[in-house]
Amino acid sequence: MRVPAATRVTAVVSAAAVTLLLGGCSQTPAERLEEWYSSGGEAQIRKLNEDAGRVNEVSMRTIDVQGPACQDLLAQTAKAEKLDPIPDEAAQRYWKEALGGFRRGAGECADGAAKKDGGQVSRGITGVQTEGLPKLVSTVTMIKAALAHK
Repeated sequence: MRVPAATRVTAVVSAAAVTLLLGGCSQTPAERLEEWYSSGGEAQIRKLNEDAGRVNEVSMRTIDVQGPACQDLLAQTAKAEKLDPIPDEAAQRYWKEALGGFRRGAGECADGAAKKDGGQVSRGITGVQTEGLPKLVSTVTMIKAALAHK
């Protein structure tokens, strides 16, 4: 028995549509954010918070203690900058600002420690405290709010 050409074309098109629908389902924004968070984002945020917290803790200590803390934060910031962007526009904006604050502050602190320049170390630590940490808090707040509404 011969199947009409129009029926064969319809069957092929229908099969292709089903394949696209089943295989090509895209994730919702909340699902993409949850995937980013669970596949390294959360760990990176935690590590940045720990390292920035350590810089904050040693702010009143000596340069020989401050310098290594700033170096660690600088190295962690470089790792965080290699992550894929956060798939939430507002959270990504805060994240980028947090990383910039950490990079500038920790960089200035580490450079000052290498030069034994207490004023520069202090300015760098202040940058971590006033630019990086508040933006990291905002990033986490945005992520948690977005995940809570999924």
